[in-house]
Amino acid sequence: MKHYLSYLREFRQELRIGSSYSTVCACVASLVFVLLAINCGPPPQGQYHIPETALAAAERNTRPQSEQSQVSLPESATIQLQRLPYVRNAFKEPPRVGSRGGLDDFYATTRGTVQHVAIISNCSLDVLKAFIAKGWPPIVMVQFQGRSPEILSLPDYNDQLGEVSLQNPNSSAKRRLSYTDFEASWSKTSRNKCVLITPQQLSDIDVQNVLGRYLPTEAFQGISVRSR
Repeated sequence: MKHYLSYLREFRQELRIGSSYSTVCACVASLVFVLLAINCGPPPQGQYHIPETALAAAERNTRPQSEQSQVSLPESATIQLQRLPYVRNAFKEPPRVGSRGGLDDFYATTRGTVQHVAIISNCSLDVLKAFIAKGWPPIVMVQFQGRSPEILSLPDYNDQLGEVSLQNPNSSAKRRLSYTDFEASWSKTSRNKCVLITPQQLSDIDVQNVLGRYLPTEAFQGISVRSR
């Protein structure tokens, strides 16, 4: 390498003092430059070189997150029943609670007062909460201590308090029950059923799509829907 550089310096000096070289010599000098460039290899990596592992890590860090949304229920939700005339119509007359029929009788007798109604079986408290979060107040049958069974709607729930509210849609009065007390009464009297009154007729897919926004699929796989 030093020999090549010395030769080049001599070549330049002779050019400055007026020595003439043939065209062939000039070509040879050019060839030397090319060979030097090839033999010396690529220039050393500078401070801006980023190892491949670092590039891969940066790519992972900047890669968009999975589009799969994480479903979850809000901690609380409230429905203003006075804004739902199609629900209030079903309670113009106090619902009759038969000794056996319960919500099934309510579903049948609302035919003349509401257009679209669905009865949902095999529900859980989380399913009821998801309906409330959607804005569909579930209607259930419960029995307070020392009283006959009643059919009421659930307009709200609150996880921090661990309570649900029950209300006749045509009354401002609310009754609050703890989750534990509500589930004990509801499972006994309603057999984990609820009724939904909505502006449009609900299909199984409609209900499952709504529940899928708030609950994992396994939480509502067992429900069944009957609607008109």
